[in-house]
Amino acid sequence: MLTKSKKYIMHRGMLSLIFAFALSVSVILSPLVRAEESPKYTWKDIVIPGDGPLQGVDISRDGSKLFALRRNYGTNKAKLFVSSDDGVSWDSFNTPDDLIHITSVNTNGSKIIVSDGSTNNISIDGGRNWTVLSNNSETVGMSPDGSVLARCGRWGAPPLYISTDNGQTWVQKGNKCPSRIFNGGKMVYRDYARSFLEWSTDYGVTWSVIKEEAVRDVAFSDDAKSMTDGWNMSLDGGVSWSLIPEYPQVGSDYANKIEYISNDGKKIIATLQPASPDDWPGPMLMSTDGGKTWQKWGNEAFQTRVGDKVAMSADGRKLLAVSPDNNIYRLATLPRPQPVTPGGTGSGTSGAVTPSAGSSSSGSSTTAVSSSTSNKKPEKPSRILAETGVSVWLVSGSAIAAVVVGGLALRKRL
Repeated sequence: MLTKSKKYIMHRGMLSLIFAFALSVSVILSPLVRAEESPKYTWKDIVIPGDGPLQGVDISRDGSKLFALRRNYGTNKAKLFVSSDDGVSWDSFNTPDDLIHITSVNTNGSKIIVSDGSTNNISIDGGRNWTVLSNNSETVGMSPDGSVLARCGRWGAPPLYISTDNGQTWVQKGNKCPSRIFNGGKMVYRDYARSFLEWSTDYGVTWSVIKEEAVRDVAFSDDAKSMTDGWNMSLDGGVSWSLIPEYPQVGSDYANKIEYISNDGKKIIATLQPASPDDWPGPMLMSTDGGKTWQKWGNEAFQTRVGDKVAMSADGRKLLAVSPDNNIYRLATLPRPQPVTPGGTGSGTSGAVTPSAGSSSSGSSTTAVSSSTSNKKPEKPSRILAETGVSVWLVSGSAIAAVVVGGLALRKRL
């Protein structure tokens, strides 16, 4: 039989173990809260060779290459510039005449489609050689991996043709021209007449409605899982939809346009376009936490409808934004997530890095200038951070409660 004093000593010992366990859980899980802080883009100015008008920019889907299509003032011919080191150096390639823009770039940048609005050309060797795909103002698109090409009639009119051999042969599939094509025969179609969003998994032969009243322009991730119509977003291929947590608005006179959404649905790029010709455009906004918080790109007006251009890699970790009228050519990158160790301090990065207004790079050198960025005040933590913190402490509290209950049961037995 245990004496009363011995029972008291054992009980105090159990309580000490409970408090020690609770403290250990808190220390172990606390880095996870910091790890959920929204990452911030770091911007740097780059130099794109040439002195003529910039016809288009893009990024390979894996983010390994930057592309810029630029016309020469003297010859009036366009050249394709390709960088594999984030704009430090560029290779140049001749292109077909009268090019207007870059239509598509595949995952690793080996396949490129360019167009002048009437004729479409494809390169399957990174821009070194070109082959005519179609003419007569036909619309041509490419899946992210480059394995499937889709071609429609003049200005997107049906029927739909599919090629799986880089445009050498074409097979008619359906009577709707897809708004976007993906890997494995998946396609999406925006029905502007009914404002519906439709989905196909058999190269456009059959279609099913995945969303009614798909207002505004629709942006899709490369893996077809994340999409947004400007007000709502889906992370499961259109099965379920929810409102964007915080809509990117600067003033009431701006109509926002979502330009890109990443595969994980967390990186979103929005441009603030004027609702009418009399309104002023606004700056570009970026979110890295699924629309919970937004970062502003300087104070410069950014208009993708009148020549300004933005491109994003599939994972959203790299952005290329140019505003030729403002002499702005900038590349943004996100830090890779750092592994979190118990008791560590997380990634160690803090604060957003935003380029100073009006900073620019000039000259025709093929080597970029050094990064010109400035720190700004850290933004408030995202709701993800708060939600994660609550979850961590709920887990800790549950564990402590379980130990307390066990201690009380042991006390009764003693």
